[in-house]
Amino acid sequence: MRYSPLKLALLSACVRTGVNLASFADLAVRLVNSGVSDADADPLRSCGAFREFVAGRPFLAVPVTPHDLEQLRLFRQELASVFSSAARGADGQAIDTLNALMTVHPVHPVLVQHDGEPWHVHLSESGSMTDRYAAAAVISIALLLSQLGADRLGICAMASCNRAFIDSSSNRSRRYCSEHSATKANVTSLQRQNLRAAVGQDLPVKSAAS
Repeated sequence: MRYSPLKLALLSACVRTGVNLASFADLAVRLVNSGVSDADADPLRSCGAFREFVAGRPFLAVPVTPHDLEQLRLFRQELASVFSSAARGADGQAIDTLNALMTVHPVHPVLVQHDGEPWHVHLSESGSMTDRYAAAAVISIALLLSQLGADRLGICAMASCNRAFIDSSSNRSRRYCSEHSATKANVTSLQRQNLRAAVGQDLPVKSAAS
């Protein structure tokens, strides 16, 4: 089985720490992208909406307060600036922001042993919702950046889209967020179908956009 560079880096870090960094990196991307949704779909619009947003993650099964929502909105803006800085090649600025965020939202690792496994590191299950979410998201992006480089963080190339993504391709070629990657794939597939049909019928080729 072959893994992408991103998968290998996250697996390597996970082996060393016992922390699921792939899951935490997803927290970072999801939070940034929630900021480009409609106001009525923003998970930070209410405590209940945010509880639904993090449902299924035991690490985040803690109370959510209006103060958490306010702090997470600020954190979302700062985290989004990491992706936008990296996307335009301003690596130093992205790193400076991450360093500042790691100071404000430090991780608190603890050694644990459970289910017959040897001692390994978990993130401490203490602190507020903001403490937990921000610390996990920031450390995952920082470790990813340190192992793979800032150019793995990107902003969708679609003109009307500002969604963030993590490029897990083997040749650093990804340009679109998950939503528009699917759209581009569908357009490419349609173009290929048109080409095959045109060649088979000896007709002029039409593009999908025509």
